[in-house]
Amino acid sequence: HRRTADTDVTFTGVSMFENGTLAGSGLSTACEDALYQKVYCDEAISDLMTDAYIGSFDNATLTEMVCASSCEASIAQMHESVLDNCGTSASLIPGITFLALVDELWSNWNQSCSVDPTTGENCNDEIASFDNVNALADIPTDDLCSYCYVEKLALMQADAYSDVYNDDFQSAYEYVAAVCNLTVADFNATASAFNASVPTSTPSCVSRDVYTAKEGDTCDSIALSKGVSSATMYYTNPNILNCSDILAGTTLCLPLTCTDVYSVQSNDTCTSIAVDYLITTRDVINWNSELNSDCSNLHSTNPYWGSTLCVSTPGGTYTGHALNTTSSDSTDPEPVDPPAGVKVAIGTTLDCGEWFVNEASLNYTCSEICLDSDIAIHLFTEANPSLNYTTCDADLVAGDAYCIDPLSGWQYSNDTATNTTSPITAATSPTAPTQTGIATNCDEYYVAQSGDTCSSIATEFDITIAQFLAWNPAVSSDCTSGLWVDEDYCVGVH
Repeated sequence: HRRTADTDVTFTGVSMFENGTLAGSGLSTACEDALYQKVYCDEAISDLMTDAYIGSFDNATLTEMVCASSCEASIAQMHESVLDNCGTSASLIPGITFLALVDELWSNWNQSCSVDPTTGENCNDEIASFDNVNALADIPTDDLCSYCYVEKLALMQADAYSDVYNDDFQSAYEYVAAVCNLTVADFNATASAFNASVPTSTPSCVSRDVYTAKEGDTCDSIALSKGVSSATMYYTNPNILNCSDILAGTTLCLPLTCTDVYSVQSNDTCTSIAVDYLITTRDVINWNSELNSDCSNLHSTNPYWGSTLCVSTPGGTYTGHALNTTSSDSTDPEPVDPPAGVKVAIGTTLDCGEWFVNEASLNYTCSEICLDSDIAIHLFTEANPSLNYTTCDADLVAGDAYCIDPLSGWQYSNDTATNTTSPITAATSPTAPTQTGIATNCDEYYVAQSGDTCSSIATEFDITIAQFLAWNPAVSSDCTSGLWVDEDYCVGVH
């Protein structure tokens, strides 16, 4: 669902079919009654009862009225009533089912009320503000790859009830996907309501994490299990009709995972949550898409979106439980020391579970690092503040280590790097596999790292190459074989 702020206005309602207009059509009384019911929305909702492109209303007040969550709830209620009483085959004329007409309205409402989660601006209004151009290729990349433009095309292509599903818009979506480096789903929606059935395919899933609901699932149970915002999950999955009882078998696109999630308590406000977790109120709202711009629906029961919020930037690695709950079977991971002998980028968090050393020979870009490490680019640059989001590739320093797995609560810690070299230390007993023949009287062990040579190890531990080879006979005399990364070698004897 795509929603904006709730409104206190009471609507008189609009009917899709006036009383008596379906008499003699062979429908059951219950089905007729379901179709005569009103949707309690602003009168402008009538403009959405169409099989055409949905653009901006060019009126912020009107948009807010149409996009009231009570309007969508009324459309959802009509969908359920028509489905229950008319089924999926009762038709106005051959090829146009009554259910398809209701769902066409619902789909158009979604397109009208999609909101940019960063700016809070209505997407159709945002798109309408773009400069007029003659060709898709002339649209500036920032506009072309914006959340709103991509989301608009995705909604249109995934919509079985819109006449704008056609080869031109499909080509546009594929062009945008290629330019913006996105992955898109197959285009399986049908051409329009005139040959439509309820679609079985889902829109492209930005997180690529698709979940099939099980019996007993709720928005909160899924959110707590997967480490996502129930508010965002409800917002981005229009097939969730009841967050307290999601129909088994429902296919959901999960939002990006958050390192830290929080279960809302009865006396919470967005501001109190922000203060507790050293973030801003705007962060709470931006990271949880269902929340209104003033956070007035934090405890909403209509619609009810659950009570699980992200309190860290989406794109992290989930800790396994909400910050304000305990778990007897989960253990918070411990920080991993940076690689020995490597400088850590200035300002990088040391509350880190995994490191990436930017070896010059790799010639990686930030995007390649993030893809290989399964970390969102904004989280990568936040955990490594020497990297700017817009100039990240140029900011990378050859040889420096960067955190690619910031641990839960890293943003609350002052434990950051000063670009000093991590000392190389030896252990008194093996901590990694050893090779055959290693000295039996060894009391200092070192785990070989990428880039090590016999000479560099000998120099570091103030021994000779001859001593190193004598204590580690599996290593060849020219050090070209037998020296393996992540294996222990003797660097001292008693």
